[in-house]
Amino acid sequence: MDVAGKVGADSLKKLHVCVSVSDAGGLINEDVVGHLGDWAWVIDGATGVGAPLLDAPSDAAWFAQEVDRALCSAIPSSGDRPTTDVLREVIADCRGELHRQQRREPSERHERPSAAIAMVRITSGGLEMSTLGDCRIAYRDRNGSAQLFGTSRIEIFERRTLDMAARLLRDAPALSSAELRERLLPQLQTNRRHMNTAGGYWVLNTDPEAADHMDQLTIPADGTTVALGSDGFLRLVELFEVATPDDLLSLDLPAKVEARLNQLRRIEAEDPECRRHLRIKRSDDASFLLARCVDIAAA
Repeated sequence: MDVAGKVGADSLKKLHVCVSVSDAGGLINEDVVGHLGDWAWVIDGATGVGAPLLDAPSDAAWFAQEVDRALCSAIPSSGDRPTTDVLREVIADCRGELHRQQRREPSERHERPSAAIAMVRITSGGLEMSTLGDCRIAYRDRNGSAQLFGTSRIEIFERRTLDMAARLLRDAPALSSAELRERLLPQLQTNRRHMNTAGGYWVLNTDPEAADHMDQLTIPADGTTVALGSDGFLRLVELFEVATPDDLLSLDLPAKVEARLNQLRRIEAEDPECRRHLRIKRSDDASFLLARCVDIAAA
């Protein structure tokens, strides 16, 4: 659904989604891509590192889908409310659903479901970009250079895991990727216990204060193109280094995105034990959305 958004006193803009895709890296897709009105988003559920709380294919998939549902519920009445307020409403909605549906209370912080998110929204000031966690948004800065927007301290903790993985592989080069992940599980749980804590990192979960820790930037909406990606899709840029932010902004047709997804899966398949490109999962869910701000008359 497309709904007009007012930008400036005499200019009506709308968000036009050119292409969106979410491709599972395994049996369960824990990503969600969505858009409604002047909003669009990519949600990346964090794969569980503990016993499940819910009767669902995975807690991460359930949570990503609940955030998507709650956004679709909150946006129609959001008006000019700040995005932080809308996200707090979404978090409260998801918290209530989790309490209703969970089979037990989490025994430790690392068992709580969480997700990263990247969102764009047309506001009275332009196109607002928001990220929480390690999803990113490609855009052009005022000089026309393509950049990736969004930072997260989660990268500090992921680096600790990768450093540990490198040490394990030096000591036991024959470890399979499954065996490696099993040995890394205590470290992954330790990392997860730092989410949404002082000195840790912030992601989307059922903590209302997470909304106050989003990275946000507003840019002009005139003809602006943005590309949202989960970290699985952004492997092309950040891990495999076969694409740039500028390349992401050119993926305006389904066939172009499909070609990049095929490239991504081919690189992953050629390195099944994750040695050439050190990573914890052979293949990750990969989600992408490209949108443009257009005049109402041109849409």
